[in-house]
Amino acid sequence: MNFEERKDLILKELNKKGKLSFHDIEKIVDVAPTTIRRDLTILNQEGLVKRFHGGIKLDNGVSEFSMRQKQSMHTEEKKLLGKKAASSIQPNELIFIGSGSSTMSMIEFMDDKSVSVITNGIPHAEALHKKGIRTFLLCGFLKEHTRSLVGKETVQLMSNYKFDRCFIGANGISSNLDLLSADFLEHDIKNAAITNSIKSFVLVDSSKFNTTAMYSIPLRDHPNMFLITDDKTHTSSQIIDV
Repeated sequence: MNFEERKDLILKELNKKGKLSFHDIEKIVDVAPTTIRRDLTILNQEGLVKRFHGGIKLDNGVSEFSMRQKQSMHTEEKKLLGKKAASSIQPNELIFIGSGSSTMSMIEFMDDKSVSVITNGIPHAEALHKKGIRTFLLCGFLKEHTRSLVGKETVQLMSNYKFDRCFIGANGISSNLDLLSADFLEHDIKNAAITNSIKSFVLVDSSKFNTTAMYSIPLRDHPNMFLITDDKTHTSSQIIDV
């Protein structure tokens, strides 16, 4: 079992429980204690976990998991979000679908071949193409971790279009309902999508709420931006429950 495989197993279990002891981790990955300690050091350096004496816990700040990791987390919730998002699309619309596992989940429920989609997600473009939906994959720098294309060239391309709707994910949602990003590259893509869309939809499951990050987009500043979520603890005219 290599590091990436161990990392996936540890983060998947940590996401369920919020905290893992060293003994818990030994049972999950079944490798030498020295290997586990080295793995935990790397995960801590990557900002994915916080270490404490005897184990690890989730950081309350946002973390950016790989696309493969995200697709194994909160799968049922994301399916509900995706179905709700797809149901809002109207015939002949031009839409933007951002990268991420939450937005990926809506493609399963998209069947209208009259729409056109622009995306920066490589898996998204592949899935849409297989369904026979006209798709344009933006160019830019490849962000291998999330299988997405980003950069100033990508943002410039997006500024050439006026989308009827955009659908994006989020690394987190603050207590003030601000849309959070783990880095400026993803932040710039999301900001461009919202700016150039008549209506914007952010797909977020309940695990994303009450986090913190350096890059944020206030929901209150964008009256045509809506959160599609399974979280029932927040009330706002801009929240759409599934």
